[in-house]
Amino acid sequence: MRKRPFIAGAVAGVIALAGCSNPESSGSESGQDTVTIAVNGLPDGLTASKWGGSASHVVLTGLGSQLLAYDLGATPEEACASPSYDVKGRLAESAELNADGTAIVVKLRDLTSQWGNKLSSDDVMWSFETGMKRDGIMEGSLRSAGFDTADIATVVDEKTVELNLLTPYSFSITGLQQNLFDVYDSTEAQKHVTKDDPIADDWLSNHLADYSGWKLESYTPASSLVLTADPDWGGERGSVKKIVINAVPNTATRSQLVSSGEAQVANGFDYDQYETLAKSDVRVNECAGLGRDTMMFNTRSGPLKDKRVRQALSMAIDRQALVDGAYAGIGEPAKGTFPFSPGAPAYEHDVEGAKKLLAEAGFPDGFKLTLSYGTSRPGPVAEKSSVLIKSQLAEIGVDVDLQVIASATNLTTVLQEGRYQALLYAEPIVIADPAFYTYAFYVSDAPSNATGWGDPAYDQLRKDLAATPTDDTAERERIETAMSAIVDDAAANLALVNVRNVNVISDKLSGGTPQTNGQIYFNDLGR
Repeated sequence: MRKRPFIAGAVAGVIALAGCSNPESSGSESGQDTVTIAVNGLPDGLTASKWGGSASHVVLTGLGSQLLAYDLGATPEEACASPSYDVKGRLAESAELNADGTAIVVKLRDLTSQWGNKLSSDDVMWSFETGMKRDGIMEGSLRSAGFDTADIATVVDEKTVELNLLTPYSFSITGLQQNLFDVYDSTEAQKHVTKDDPIADDWLSNHLADYSGWKLESYTPASSLVLTADPDWGGERGSVKKIVINAVPNTATRSQLVSSGEAQVANGFDYDQYETLAKSDVRVNECAGLGRDTMMFNTRSGPLKDKRVRQALSMAIDRQALVDGAYAGIGEPAKGTFPFSPGAPAYEHDVEGAKKLLAEAGFPDGFKLTLSYGTSRPGPVAEKSSVLIKSQLAEIGVDVDLQVIASATNLTTVLQEGRYQALLYAEPIVIADPAFYTYAFYVSDAPSNATGWGDPAYDQLRKDLAATPTDDTAERERIETAMSAIVDDAAANLALVNVRNVNVISDKLSGGTPQTNGQIYFNDLGR
């Protein structure tokens, strides 16, 4: 922890932060005071330390107490047409790389927490320091973005803080919008520190002390969350004054709630339900995304230790059939592990080739495979896609046993501890730069890579990509293609379907365009 006077100087690598709000929906009524949101599930806690997969994304993206946000554009149509790579200020007024590339200088807005405390540099420093203790993935994410995790922040003055870098990477600034990087009201939070809980995590898991602009009226873990707008917050928001979020696991019930108007926002449906919903008094946002639904393999033992077996399973999967069947045509069959690199070899659907590879690996008659999945992530579609995959793999003699993981929290634990043979999952793109999303599940020591696979050549290429400026497109494409070739050949983590960001919103409610990670920002509702 350092505090030093600010030394003025030329600023290099400036990222301009748009001052505009997220797009307004034209032709919609925005005067609705209370909005009810029906979701597949809610997390067991309000911090990242009880991570509940997509359920936590809903809450942390929705509250939005991060320094930056993706700038979705001037209109809903623009925001929906393509994923945003540009950022704007949320809690930050500006964020700029300093002259020598050793820190990002952040200027803070004049905002007030639910407890009446002003947003300060001390809040940012405390939140980042404790956040790394609260959740190891946050530390890994910061480290992968070039931050000095051993000395993360330097307070310059009350409204200026420097986030210290070891190496400035292409996504060091844009990464600050990630929903793990919450900024808390440290003055209030530290009142609830105990000997056993020195970072007040237990208290923050069930209370709000942040700069989201919302007060907590009630919270029942995994069940319901009720928020009211804080009139003293000081930021920009829509007309909505109260938000009620209910966990409604049954898709038919969620559909009935939003169709009848009892809920105004909903997500996580079976894909074939969207066509029916579009005929009622709702609009279906089907926006471009970079996310992928995937299947991971544990490569440490058994047949999956042999990459020929993994390659055979990939070849046996008919991704177009998955899109047409389980996804009702919404999405595209993945052509490779990553949604880029047109020069890299594409996935092939080749049943006979898959059988040949299995025989070469010593499994001419196939083997038994346990495929785990949960409906929290990638969502209800997993029930259909898992059955289709089971049928497709049976064609090459692989006998698939389907294992359902009931809760979102359990699914996250299974993922992080590698307690699976094969696992259906989803990778929402929380940072749009490929140098980031090629990290978490693929780099050898990345916190979410529990597959057992790693490759030093890939790890170095990923570092090279992160160090290459985004405007050097030719060099980045060369690196990305080489990275794709390595992970596609390893076949430890298969992309199945490139998904779109889809949600359902009442025609009477403006706002609610999905963020880049597919979730909505609550303060956009009613704009």
